[in-house]
Amino acid sequence: MLKSRLEAFSDGVFAIIITIMVLGLRVPASGQWQELFQTQFLDTISSYFFSFLFIASFWVSHHTIIAPIQIVDKTLLWVNVLMLFPISLLPFVTAWHSNFPTMAAPNFSYVFIYALSVLGLYILGKTAVNRVKQSEQQQCRQTNRVRFWLVIFGIAACFSTLLIPEIASFSVLGVLLFWILLPYIYRLVGKGHN
Repeated sequence: MLKSRLEAFSDGVFAIIITIMVLGLRVPASGQWQELFQTQFLDTISSYFFSFLFIASFWVSHHTIIAPIQIVDKTLLWVNVLMLFPISLLPFVTAWHSNFPTMAAPNFSYVFIYALSVLGLYILGKTAVNRVKQSEQQQCRQTNRVRFWLVIFGIAACFSTLLIPEIASFSVLGVLLFWILLPYIYRLVGKGHN
């Protein structure tokens, strides 16, 4: 199979997830400015914002995993599809999280889907590394080690949300900021990053 078909399918899934989340946004109850500052509206917008960044970071990570691949086989296709599964649940947990931002179950679920999604990227990265040029494998492995530690952090954050539910959004935001800033950190210390 051509790599472009795998990328097109994955891009379509990411686009549909964002579309579902946008369609799930609730319109304010009235046309008054103060509606924009109501707790319910702010919870909905902040959950959407974090989830949008979540999808954007996964789309970028997916691209950097797939771009150097030279061989697309059945194993890679199935690992890619399985990686997309937890990400496809994001609209559900985002809506639940925005409706009950201080409750443990929706917050745990939100962070758990994030941790599962990072685990999916980690497994995809591990599967992909044997399908890239020998000269690029070390850099791919190095980036994948960071993903492994993000999975561990995500699992710890899940259990933290059982004690302090509000920590969920901060955990996801912290990981997203870390992942966005990591290329700059690597440049400062003279290493590459995907």
